[in-house]
Amino acid sequence: MSHASRRKIRARIWLCVILLLLTGAHYYFIRFSIDRLNTYPITQGLTFGCVLWTTVIWGAMWLRYPWARYVMIALLCLGIISFSWIALLLRSESINSLPELTRLVVYGLMLYTVALIPLGASRALRSYSAPRTAGDR
Repeated sequence: MSHASRRKIRARIWLCVILLLLTGAHYYFIRFSIDRLNTYPITQGLTFGCVLWTTVIWGAMWLRYPWARYVMIALLCLGIISFSWIALLLRSESINSLPELTRLVVYGLMLYTVALIPLGASRALRSYSAPRTAGDR
């Protein structure tokens, strides 16, 4: 097996790990957005948008579009900022600290943050999503 094919396999394994992390985060964000204590209905739309677009961008990464990794990093950062802001607003409005609701959003944010690590640090993913040359066809 050549070095390039091993790197491709490692990149696809990283993509599968990222998909599992995103799926877990989406599970927690969906539970957070439909919770009865959540007074911000915009979180349902935000969750739907994150699920939809991270799935589309993940598919683009699987198909080796060079721009997809950067868009995914930006999208995950925007999701982290948005859900963090809403969680802070919910905690500041409530008399009690809403531990269960806060725990859901924190778990989702942790999974999004962990998904950012291989996107930025994996050499296999970087070379996998790099523009193809004549030898890669």
